Amino acid sequence: MILPAKEPVTNSVGVASGFSRKDACGARMRCTFSGGHILPPKGGSHTYPTKSTALFGLIVLIALANVTAGQAPKSLVLDHVRLIDGTGTAPIDDGRIVISGDRVTAAGPAATTPAPSGSERVDLTGKTVIPGLIDLHFHIENDPRMALRQLANGITSFRDPGQWNEKFVELRRMVAADGLAGPRIFTTGPHIDGENPAYPADSVVARDPEEARRHAETSVAQGATALKIYFRLPLASAKVVVDVCNAHRIPCTAHLEILDARELIGAGLHGIEHITSFGISLVPRVQAEAYKQAVLRNNDARRDGRYRLFADARLDSPEAMALYAVLRQRRPWVDATLAVFERRADKPAEGATAEMAQVMAAGFGRMKELTHRISREGARVVMGGHTEVPFAGRGEAPWRELELLVDSGFSPLEAITAGTSTAAGFLYRDNDLGSLRAGFHADLVVLRDNPVTSISAVRTVERVMVDGRWVDRSKYLGY
Repeated sequence: MILPAKEPVTNSVGVASGFSRKDACGARMRCTFSGGHILPPKGGSHTYPTKSTALFGLIVLIALANVTAGQAPKSLVLDHVRLIDGTGTAPIDDGRIVISGDRVTAAGPAATTPAPSGSERVDLTGKTVIPGLIDLHFHIENDPRMALRQLANGITSFRDPGQWNEKFVELRRMVAADGLAGPRIFTTGPHIDGENPAYPADSVVARDPEEARRHAETSVAQGATALKIYFRLPLASAKVVVDVCNAHRIPCTAHLEILDARELIGAGLHGIEHITSFGISLVPRVQAEAYKQAVLRNNDARRDGRYRLFADARLDSPEAMALYAVLRQRRPWVDATLAVFERRADKPAEGATAEMAQVMAAGFGRMKELTHRISREGARVVMGGHTEVPFAGRGEAPWRELELLVDSGFSPLEAITAGTSTAAGFLYRDNDLGSLRAGFHADLVVLRDNPVTSISAVRTVERVMVDGRWVDRSKYLGY
């Protein structure tokens, strides 16, 4: 006999996905028991009459009762790890991580963190475990395999800051076909830019604030988890995009270059892409205007011009001090993407003259100095690899970015925090991503070496886990 319930009983079953706007990590299937019938998931077409399936219904309800009574899946214990939890606190040299299903249930010293009876144990003595890295500046372009190669390198989540949704169809298909739990995909939709856009194929053009608002609302409706402003969008239209993001409680980021960062951050912009976005905020107005007009005439003027601008900039100028005051007040996230701007005098960029090679090296040195300085002035620096960069191999740009943060003055632990919990904050997901703490998603990377001793140890990846499931690295390292 099936006893009637006072309220419908529901059971939600997590399905590996990655494709909802809230989270690149979860679709939900719901089966409802109501009125003596078992109703299929939404969109189904069958019901099962109670008269002929009373026994079936009873079995299902008993199984459901067992689940809801707390019959958890078998736990996995990673034992004797050097634990870096992503919060910036000191590593635990002999740590233990307990995982049940897709979540971390406990993490701490092995001596004081209980291991559930009957759990599977993996001895990782001598290894370091860090949270899965979050790349906040990944460009998919026409290369979905790159995301899976980066996954094998420990990048368990990424955001593409400016691309049409159609570009992700093949990656989503590949992830689903292989039954992967990741990488977690976060998108912004195309750039919202002004007339004569810098990257026409990746942009929508807004000619006035109302058009900017419509583009912003459309991208949100189509699943964007953030929006990105591009530098030709006039200030009034850019402010409207920020307002749309605030209304939908998603972050707004921007590549500014010829928009003054002080103005837009002061107006509520949440984050900045590229350290070069601060260029005109560091120099006198006449110099800033000359650079702005050069770029308005020709987008390519910024290729060399940004290095000259930074080579001449002073980080203690009155303009810079005004910028720091805004940063202290607003605390924006900053994705410096140093790796894409890296230039070396001894290995000049193709086509660069000897003089320009020196200017580029000097300008890049100032970019690194500024990245560290703004972190001390209130900015929350995150990690963005930019996918293809001058001095990193395929799928290795995030590693190079972390190394450059350390070269800029960050400690290795600060760099790891930038690529984990601080990055999760810029996704508005620091409540369940980016840290190895109870209740957080079990996204992690096992390293052979200790990145606190040398940040380059992030390259010594041995295992990668997303949502409590190991990734077959051998398959994707060849992508």
